[in-house]
Amino acid sequence: MISKNLLAALALVVLAHTASTQTINTYSPYSRFGIGDLKNRTFMQNRAMGGVSQGIISGTAINQLNPASYTAQDTMSFILDFGLEAGQTNYSLGSQTLSNPTMNFHHIAIQFPLTKWWGASLGIQPFSDVGYKLRYVETNPYLLSSIGAIKYYHYGEGGLSQAYFGNAFKPVKGLSVGFNVSYFFGSLDYHSDVLFPSGSVYTSLYKVNRVVVRSLAYSVGTQYKLNFGTDDKYSMVFGFTLDNETSLKAEQIVHSSTNSRMFDTISYVSTKNTSVLLPANYSGGFSFTYNKSLTLAFDYSSQDWTNAKFIEQTDNSLTSSNTMRFGLEYCPSPNDLKSYLKRVKYRTGFYQSNTNLNIRNTHIKDYGITFGVGLPLRRTSTSFNLAYEMGQRGTNKNGLTSETYGIVSFGVTFYDIWFVKRKYN
Repeated sequence: MISKNLLAALALVVLAHTASTQTINTYSPYSRFGIGDLKNRTFMQNRAMGGVSQGIISGTAINQLNPASYTAQDTMSFILDFGLEAGQTNYSLGSQTLSNPTMNFHHIAIQFPLTKWWGASLGIQPFSDVGYKLRYVETNPYLLSSIGAIKYYHYGEGGLSQAYFGNAFKPVKGLSVGFNVSYFFGSLDYHSDVLFPSGSVYTSLYKVNRVVVRSLAYSVGTQYKLNFGTDDKYSMVFGFTLDNETSLKAEQIVHSSTNSRMFDTISYVSTKNTSVLLPANYSGGFSFTYNKSLTLAFDYSSQDWTNAKFIEQTDNSLTSSNTMRFGLEYCPSPNDLKSYLKRVKYRTGFYQSNTNLNIRNTHIKDYGITFGVGLPLRRTSTSFNLAYEMGQRGTNKNGLTSETYGIVSFGVTFYDIWFVKRKYN
């Protein structure tokens, strides 16, 4: 049966997810475009390796970014994985600088086998975040002399989450195919306020454009593992996934009011059904493993946001994106019973991305390096996983914002035997 420790851990993670919904997860001005900042959804084992996922397959960890990997697990085992992240981002715009810390829930997921050739997984995690605040003061000399300093505020908050359920099958030796069905949900609030000076004959205006998303999407993946050399000392895994183009159903609610507390006063409200079109995402990669100790992996992904639509309108700030990732993992001796340090997994990697944003004729880039370790719990396959990434996004050219960030991620992978009653002497 499932251990009491595993169930207790599951309860703690649910509480952490509930608490995380009360926090602001980003302060980036780039989150005002499209559906916001797209989250790094890689779990901590792979996140420390630059975020690689396509060629990664493991019987003791979850890789939900390629659902074909679910077949690698032992038939009587059960995996629970959850993670948290905390970081700090420094924003720079000309001579202005700002620093903001964040601490967020990252994921919770479980994985279990159904037969020797059939595995399944389900989980939940944030998908995108919106969190920005922009302020502009009227500079027109005529308006300043006749009305005064009019202030314009644009700020946003909210985000989308993704709950998934996936299955994978192994039709022949070495080949695995799988799929995820995802449910996207959440709300995005975009505020536009016009504040007139105190005593003015004009009335300040407050407007909120809220988009509520509730819709399904799916993705498919495949992996092929090839063993070779004496005693299968070498192995390679080739992987590919497709996140299908999806039109997410949404509801647009516009609140207009002359009072900042518009939800407590009489205000004008309009509601209509709309949609958010997410483009197809293609990802492919491979991994090479030597003697079950050294793993090298590479990923490439591409997504064309040019024709993506938000509330049925295209955004000229969105463009095609592509990302390259490279990762390395080294474990001196995975089965060593004497030296704990030889069982520790040491990880590093890097990534470079041309993001989906093109602002003021400048393609926004994001790049960084990662480090981490996997710390095994003695005499079990349970592990604690730490990852650190440092990187930079954006630029100070053309009046844009440069962001430098450092993120610490912590995850726990509980590995247990399912429905087996233990005996003690």
